[in-house]
Amino acid sequence: MYIQKRFALADTIIYLILGLSALIILLPLWRILVISFSTQEVYLTDPYHLIPKSFSLTEYKRALGSIGGIVTALFRSVQITTLGTTISIILTSFGAYALSKKDLPGRGIIFRLIVFTMFFSGGLVPFYVLVRNLHLIDTIWSLVLPTAISTYNLIIMKNYYASIPASLEEAARIDGYNDIQILFKIIIPISMPVFAAISLFYGVALWNDYFLATLFINSNDMFPLQVLLRQMIIQDMVTAEVGVMTSGSNMEQFKMACIIIGMIPVLIIYPFIQKYFTKGIMMGAVKE
Repeated sequence: MYIQKRFALADTIIYLILGLSALIILLPLWRILVISFSTQEVYLTDPYHLIPKSFSLTEYKRALGSIGGIVTALFRSVQITTLGTTISIILTSFGAYALSKKDLPGRGIIFRLIVFTMFFSGGLVPFYVLVRNLHLIDTIWSLVLPTAISTYNLIIMKNYYASIPASLEEAARIDGYNDIQILFKIIIPISMPVFAAISLFYGVALWNDYFLATLFINSNDMFPLQVLLRQMIIQDMVTAEVGVMTSGSNMEQFKMACIIIGMIPVLIIYPFIQKYFTKGIMMGAVKE
């Protein structure tokens, strides 16, 4: 009886901690949503209100109606995320499958060299010079190729492949399959959980990244959404410093509306793959 009460108290404490953590995470998102729909008068009266006091789509219409602005940047981000995730998941799966083979010549050395890149890099200047010499500056390829493979994701997928029973491949070889056929007809179809998890990792990283775009992109029409949001924040800071305000404008609400628009694609996709997320990570996190 005492043990049951102790467990009940522990569960209550855990639920309280998790609930408080969820509240801390959700409150800023809720404020962004409330402010994005507020009218200018209400926002100027109470900039930190959490209970909706008004409703207006003015800033959303302004954001979505800006030709060459946020709509173009949103499309560019979708293009970068889709292309980059596709390339990354293909290259990662190929590399992980090769490294999962114990009879691969030089497997240990290759794997150690790959892990080495997690802790050391050549530096920013050689990185820029390499991309420039490959004539990738101001192209979408400069945003997806340099970071196409994540060592962390490669290790997860490699461990997942290594946990697949060898009897499956042996049976396929008896049927006359080669390595390529085994990968596409046996390994990949049963690896959807880890594929979903790794795709989510790559997709979120590409969607949120702005550093590579600020480094390699010069044309305004090539800017992804995150760079446009960053420019808006900088512009708002400069405007506030010089004390210049445009009549009828509210940069804070406009930024909040842009943030909500930028979150929508991820919020739409995530529910469809969340059931694979934890399962895929756990399967690839333990080496048998």
